[in-house]
Amino acid sequence: MARDKTDEGWAWAIVVGVTVINLAVLPVQQCFGLIFAERFTSLGITATQTSLILHLNGTITCSLGLISGPMMKRFAFRQVAYFGGLTIVLGICTAAFAISLPTLIITYCVIIGIGQGIVFLSTSLALNTYFRKKRNVAMGFSVTMTGLGPILMPLLIDVLLENYATTGTLLILAGIATHSFIGASLLRPFEKQKEIILIDKTTDILKEEKIWGKTEASCAENEANKQDDIVQCRLLNEEDAEKEKQLNHCLENSKAKMNKNGRTSFLKNIATNLDLDLLRDSRYTAIVLGMSVSLVAETNFNVMIPFVLAELANLNRTSIAMVMSIQAAADITGRLCVPLLAQKAGWTCRNLYVISLLGSILGRTILSTWGNSYIIVIGVSLIVGLAKGTKAVFQALIIPDYVPLEKLPSASGIQMVCNGILSIIVGPIIGLVHDLTDNYVGALYFTSLLSLSCVFLWSISGLWTPGKNNLRLTQQNPEDNIHQNV
Repeated sequence: MARDKTDEGWAWAIVVGVTVINLAVLPVQQCFGLIFAERFTSLGITATQTSLILHLNGTITCSLGLISGPMMKRFAFRQVAYFGGLTIVLGICTAAFAISLPTLIITYCVIIGIGQGIVFLSTSLALNTYFRKKRNVAMGFSVTMTGLGPILMPLLIDVLLENYATTGTLLILAGIATHSFIGASLLRPFEKQKEIILIDKTTDILKEEKIWGKTEASCAENEANKQDDIVQCRLLNEEDAEKEKQLNHCLENSKAKMNKNGRTSFLKNIATNLDLDLLRDSRYTAIVLGMSVSLVAETNFNVMIPFVLAELANLNRTSIAMVMSIQAAADITGRLCVPLLAQKAGWTCRNLYVISLLGSILGRTILSTWGNSYIIVIGVSLIVGLAKGTKAVFQALIIPDYVPLEKLPSASGIQMVCNGILSIIVGPIIGLVHDLTDNYVGALYFTSLLSLSCVFLWSISGLWTPGKNNLRLTQQNPEDNIHQNV
């Protein structure tokens, strides 16, 4: 597949594959509170420990982002997705028999966390590689179809818990997770479609090498001790930008072998391979920090909803499952409708992300004040669901629309690492606030404060304005201009 054939053909099979994988592996994370509520109560696990389990899982998942660039350069999407899916299935099976805090940490946090991180790397890069102009449409379709799962899964899990308890429910969910192998089979490596282009480029380079080789031989008769200068002259005279890049790479490799005094430091190599120079861009840093802090807050609230509703509204498990399904229905409505409205109104990804945060803050404020009324709880679930659906679509597009494609794996990896670090540092504090105040009201206000910090950070850095914002990372390749501006 040539570069001008993206956004069509097999690209849509990639969307289907990513959707199948998400539907198969995400139910355990999405219904975490519903699945483990009774087991945590029987084991005497506190809110702080629950937050620790939740955010340690997120930290381990996100920590794999640091190796996303090197991993995806070495292995194909399909290979990574297969391995990640297998790890998740193994983790769910072992978590079914975990009856203590240490075993829960090992199974749910470590094993499942590693699997989720690996799967996320493959699906995210596959979508962003196969789509350029229609990336918003593809991402919207994927997250919308993925949103169908949370509508039905809470009701299914309620029935499974009633009949098979926590252990049997998790084993059945492990069987559902094996369907991720079907989705992984559809992730055909993009590199195989570009072999013809690479062969043509290689042929051109070899031809140039032969020409310059003759020149080298002629010059070497007179100046045998100046071979490095000849190579340098050859590079400087190269007019084709792409060939110059290839020759420069070869030159660097040659110098590394021939010049013993020209060894590059270990830390510099790491920084180059991981594209840590991205952190020099203050706006990119603000994007990462803002999204990480708000993600910790939003994830904690969405997963802890069963515990919050059980305490504030005194709802039983069946009622909680119904509320979660209603919220999921509002979620998918937001995923379907908001992107269409945004396209017509010209709203930007970052602005819509901020609006979704403000919607979540409003919902939590209402819940913490009038959460003892079932009607209010239903209304809050609709508000939070719409905000969650909006956020699900546009949070995945903010970084891809800001950085060029060749830096995307590393840029996303840095974000994941930041997510993980802040998750394990800030996340348990939310549970600690609950344990200190002995209710979820204070925890809800603290969560809203975290989300509001993203709005404040983006406001002072110029990333969020009421109008359009076309900011992008500078020094990108010309071919990446086809990306849609944020």
